[in-house]
Amino acid sequence: MIRLCARAIHALDGLFPRVRVAGRDSNAAYAEWEYEEGKNLISRYGAQFGALEGTRVLDVGCGLGGKTVAYTEAGAEAFGVDISTDNVAAAVRFAASRGRRARFVVGDAASLPFADASFGLVVANDSMEHFADPALAAADLSRILAPGGRLFLFFTPWRSPLGSHLYDYIRMPWCHLLLPERVIEEVLRLALRKRGEPDPAGRAALLMDEFRTELNRITVRRYRRIIGGRSELETVFERLRPPKFESLRFLTRMPVVGEFFTGTVVSLLRKSDEAADSARHSS
Repeated sequence: MIRLCARAIHALDGLFPRVRVAGRDSNAAYAEWEYEEGKNLISRYGAQFGALEGTRVLDVGCGLGGKTVAYTEAGAEAFGVDISTDNVAAAVRFAASRGRRARFVVGDAASLPFADASFGLVVANDSMEHFADPALAAADLSRILAPGGRLFLFFTPWRSPLGSHLYDYIRMPWCHLLLPERVIEEVLRLALRKRGEPDPAGRAALLMDEFRTELNRITVRRYRRIIGGRSELETVFERLRPPKFESLRFLTRMPVVGEFFTGTVVSLLRKSDEAADSARHSS
């Protein structure tokens, strides 16, 4: 029954539009994509980022370092942190290839290896949904942020059409909400076999393990509850962006179902100046 259902889903999957994500060919290509994405973020959200010249910026979940290097080129004193030692090593190599002095460290977002109030801007792009404990991560991101500093968060919430993060293999929106995991794994196996994967079953099992362990299933509602519990953080703005067309943004504002049409949460937070006074009084 599972295989029959999976074959039907796999046959229909081609009817859905392909989600195009650049840089999948190699680590070098992905780092270049990150770099271009970093430049795009600076261009699009420059007013919210503020002046980067001389600002200490932390790129959380820096991946292969592309965005960190882009912040450095904009004049920031940029640091990248990632939980993966392989990613950090690749990021160091990418920065060196660009002749940039961005610094990279291995670290967990819930226990960052930085002093209190040490950054003027913290950016977590496509990271919030991967933090093992997003509430602890939010607390530590706030800790390292200087009073008056800004925290910029971009993430794909769980109920998004692309919330599975399996869109390289399954085009069907909301597949993670509509299909049992055993069916998803079989659809993955079929997709991988079609691509000529030597061990489609093994690769599908690995992808499902990542699906289960590397996504915290954070919803927009849970995110707002976490941030709402941090009195020192003020939400300057929040945007719920649809996954495809901006003209469909009105769907993200609909009660109850709005989360299902949200492709990306974009949120800018500011740490209150009073946080410094509170810290002094408590010490």
